[in-house]
Amino acid sequence: MNLSFLCAQTVGVPKEKAISENSFATVCDLLLPPVGNKAPTPIQLNVYGKAAERFARVPAGAQIYIHGSKLRYDLNSKTYSLQGGIVTQVDTAFPILNTVVLSGRCVKDIDQEDARAFKTTADGLMICNQTLSVNTGRNQADLFNFYAINAAEDKLNNAELLVNFTRKGTGLSIQGKLVTDSWVDKETKEKKNLTKIQLVSMTLAPKGNTESKPITSQTTVASSTDVGSLWGGKVAEDLAEPWGSQHGASLPDLPGYAMAGANDDSDPPF
Repeated sequence: MNLSFLCAQTVGVPKEKAISENSFATVCDLLLPPVGNKAPTPIQLNVYGKAAERFARVPAGAQIYIHGSKLRYDLNSKTYSLQGGIVTQVDTAFPILNTVVLSGRCVKDIDQEDARAFKTTADGLMICNQTLSVNTGRNQADLFNFYAINAAEDKLNNAELLVNFTRKGTGLSIQGKLVTDSWVDKETKEKKNLTKIQLVSMTLAPKGNTESKPITSQTTVASSTDVGSLWGGKVAEDLAEPWGSQHGASLPDLPGYAMAGANDDSDPPF
């Protein structure tokens, strides 16, 4: 699973870009609102099909909501992007949303002796870093770094759960939010940004059980039951994407970059 539900502001005017001989995307740079004391998150949005035609009419500086987009990560440039989804222009009354849902497998064991993977602070905070491999199709995957942070007295101790229950190959689904740290390099005096996924909640994949029994329905619905029409007969938005409308179709490769393999054993730096 790879779904994002985000509010953002367009940096410029959306522009059309060719992605193949017969297909085009509408592309625009965005800024996600800052989370807490963090910086705004820069990200590029690529929209396709009918949604792209509407997105092309959105002006620069507009506030938008992106529903059901897929998050991508380019390991070479260390940048995030969004692919697809439904985009609608909103106003300041619309709530600020920043939700990312990913399912995949952890790529490493947590080394508690490595401060890049796990540490506790003088204030009693516990911080744990993990990396999730999320399949993009064609035996390829994106690698997403995410972290959990909590105090020892917190009821939901996600950092401790990551340390105790995730290993290399562990199946995991996470809900998180995109956050960006910003600082000035002491040597070069350049402003730098680092975007990561902050964990909100997680679910471990169930373990196999050879003795489990199939689940049977306990409810019977009469075949003659009529369901009234909702929304005046309108139908839901078609989310078909240009890379394939069938369930499980592969995501497009990021330009100029070969995705890391789903079985890649390398551990990317945090």
